[in-house]
Amino acid sequence: MLDVDTTFYIIVAGSFLAAFSNAAFAAGGALIILAVTSTVLPVAAIVPIHSTLLIGSTSTRLLFFWHEIDWKIAVPFLVGSVVAVAIGARLYVELPDTVIATAISIVMLIAIWLPEVKWRPKLRNPWVIVGFIHSLLSTLFAYGALLHAIILHTGLKKRQIVGTMAACLTGMGLLKIIGYTISGFDYVPYLQIIVFSIAAAFLGTWLGKMVVDRISEALFRNVFRLLVTVTAIRLMYVGLFSQS
Repeated sequence: MLDVDTTFYIIVAGSFLAAFSNAAFAAGGALIILAVTSTVLPVAAIVPIHSTLLIGSTSTRLLFFWHEIDWKIAVPFLVGSVVAVAIGARLYVELPDTVIATAISIVMLIAIWLPEVKWRPKLRNPWVIVGFIHSLLSTLFAYGALLHAIILHTGLKKRQIVGTMAACLTGMGLLKIIGYTISGFDYVPYLQIIVFSIAAAFLGTWLGKMVVDRISEALFRNVFRLLVTVTAIRLMYVGLFSQS
């Protein structure tokens, strides 16, 4: 029998909105998932579950843009990810809930309010380092963001960027799930939510592509920024004043 509750509906709806946002605006999905999960899940489950909910979106793009992937970027990125996830997953399960909640809220506020940084690395082949830093931040606090900023300055065309990022993020996501599992996180209680959320993500992607030009991007970004800010402040309150 299908066992559903408020948490189920909120996370599945959030996964739909995240996929819709990525399809319609090419951004926002990861932060939407983070905002939703941090509202209804136990603090210790936020980052591990966040990884699974994004797999549906990234793996779909991986398949659609397979021939556009620049493996000279993706392979060294994933090499750095292996090391980062091995370290980060172990650290994550040992962090107190108060530290996790406070750190995630700070990451969310920085990501939503910091002006875009157009930094181009001076190293000739920085991708192992980028993979390590991005994956370590993502493993600990759910949001890496470094890859997104740097890959735009590589000279790759749009389809190549989409495909290469999909390869990097799908591989990193799978590594994170394995790392959390080995470190002791139990995904079994969340399997039903994960399956339905991935299905909702496919629907959100399809709908987002259909209405991409019918929504004011300015309105969306303003509302989105407000909601993420409120969620981050709430999570920071939990982190600073939790008695657990």
